[in-house]
Amino acid sequence: MPLLGGAAWAAGQEDGADTPPEIVFIPPEIGVPKDRMGAGTRDVSLNTDSGLLLLLVPEGGGLTTLAAPPLIWRLTLGHRGYATVQLAPVGQAAPELRIEGPFPPGDYGLDLGRSGFELDTNLIYLWQVALIDPNSGKAVARSSGLIERVPDALKSGTAATAGLWFDALAEVTQIGLSGRAQAKNPAAVDQLLTSAGVGQ
Repeated sequence: MPLLGGAAWAAGQEDGADTPPEIVFIPPEIGVPKDRMGAGTRDVSLNTDSGLLLLLVPEGGGLTTLAAPPLIWRLTLGHRGYATVQLAPVGQAAPELRIEGPFPPGDYGLDLGRSGFELDTNLIYLWQVALIDPNSGKAVARSSGLIERVPDALKSGTAATAGLWFDALAEVTQIGLSGRAQAKNPAAVDQLLTSAGVGQ
C-alpha cells in the first residue's frame, strides 16, 4: 500500500452498479501544513542494504480531525536493524520511540491511540521515521512528513472529499498489535494512492 495524503474520495459509482466507488485524490481547499508554515519535506535516503522507507503522507503534509491518526510507513526492501519514530510540534524536541526489528518488506504503523498520545488542534507536527544500523547506530534511511489536526467543523462529506488525508487513511487501513499495517480494502487503498501519486 503506497503513500497518500491531503486526500479526497470521489464516488464514481453509477446507480445500481455493483463496483465499489472509485477513489480519487483531491488536495484540500484549505491548504496543507506546508502552505501554512512555508516548509515541508519528505526527506528520503536509500541504502540498498536497508531498503526504501516511504511515509504514507503527502509530500506537503496531511490534515486530520483525529486526535490519534494512524501513522503508516512502508519498507520496500526490508531492514535488519531497528527503527525510531518521533512526533512533536514543529520546533519542539520530540521523544524517540525505538521499535526493534528485523522488519521484512511491508507496511508498518504507529497507533497513537494505543500509545496514549493525542494531537492538539491547529498545531503542525513533524513526524520522523529512521531506520538505524544496529552496528554503527547511524541512520541508513530517514523520512519525515507534516501532520496538522484541524477542527471537526472542517468535515464535510467524506474524509477524502474534505481533504482530510489521515481520516481517509484511517477508513481504509488498520494497525495490528504487532505494528503491521494492513489495508481493509486493498483495491480502494491502491486507487487512492495511485490517484494521489503517492509512492509512484
